[in-house]
Amino acid sequence: MQSVRFAGLVIGAFIVTFAAALWLVMPRPLKPDARLPTWHRVDVESPRVKMMDSYATDSDAVRDKLRHAVLEAADDLLREPCNDVMKAHYIEAATNYARARLSIASCVGTGRCGSSDEPLLDRAQKAFGAPLDRRVREAMEKAHDTGAILEGDFPKDTVILVAQMARDPVIHPSAEPSFKQATRETRSERSCRAYAR
Repeated sequence: MQSVRFAGLVIGAFIVTFAAALWLVMPRPLKPDARLPTWHRVDVESPRVKMMDSYATDSDAVRDKLRHAVLEAADDLLREPCNDVMKAHYIEAATNYARARLSIASCVGTGRCGSSDEPLLDRAQKAFGAPLDRRVREAMEKAHDTGAILEGDFPKDTVILVAQMARDPVIHPSAEPSFKQATRETRSERSCRAYAR
């Protein structure tokens, strides 16, 4: 009888020891602590992350100032395409932005870049190839699409580059006349003259 009792005590002690060891080594979630940072997975495909990435720059203060000036002026012109002050502000901002890029690769302003200009073109692309520069070009396209910007509004040294960045055949000096006219007609529905009727 004592051997059965002893075997029961040994088995009981083994079970208690096993349960205690299991409880000690089993992982448990940490309790929140305000002193510790919290982490979460970021979905890189989410619209919020994509939008925040589109504001990324190369951290150059001068170029960032030019970029933000164009974005602000383009948004203002988009809201008030019939306002001559907004138009002048946009033209000034876009001209300064274009001249900054032309200061690196001036051949773009004439439309005559050759193979010897490749290093300068690469340098200009690196300097003005940040995600925020894509937003600038998109904003320029929308501003030009209002029909507020006309042929002759931009200085001759920047008009080709501005026309390329804004995808605007109306102001491009060497664009096909029929294409210019078709674009003008498309934009005339949204222009100030259409609102005045």
